[in-house]
Amino acid sequence: MTNNTFLMSEAFTNQLNAASRLGSDAMKSEAYMLLSIHAYENFKRSVDDAWQRKELLYASNAVEVIGMHTNKWQFWMSRFLLAGACCSASNYERAFNVSTNTIHLLTLSGYTNFPTAVEGAILQKFEMGGLEVAEALRVMAGMSAAELGLGNAATNLAHQVPMPYRNTILNFIR
Repeated sequence: MTNNTFLMSEAFTNQLNAASRLGSDAMKSEAYMLLSIHAYENFKRSVDDAWQRKELLYASNAVEVIGMHTNKWQFWMSRFLLAGACCSASNYERAFNVSTNTIHLLTLSGYTNFPTAVEGAILQKFEMGGLEVAEALRVMAGMSAAELGLGNAATNLAHQVPMPYRNTILNFIR
């Protein structure tokens, strides 16, 4: 993910498509997550809505494939990517719901882990390097709440994340 040329290459995309059909649920979910990121990068480059729809489809597939395996990092990261894909589609209500529901599940499950290299690379790709998934979900939820005009929710979430993300959310509130 740190090498955009490789990430965007046809050969790597073909490998991801093959991995999305074979292997464990965790591997399939990872492949769909990377395909979602690939589509997001293409969407940013082309502003072609077809890529945004693919980003959302692949993120949804990653969530579906991993199922309710809350003990796996793919469960949490796939939902982060789904919320991000919803933001790309300007569906902030769904992004807020996905983020806050995932935060709630994360709290209930007691799941904690140090981010894997893949998680860290994904978060870095979305300019949230150094955060844990729970914090990144709070940033996503806070920004979505701000976009929706939910000032109290956005402020509450902003105070749960480190600087400079806190200021970003607070500055975005209308």
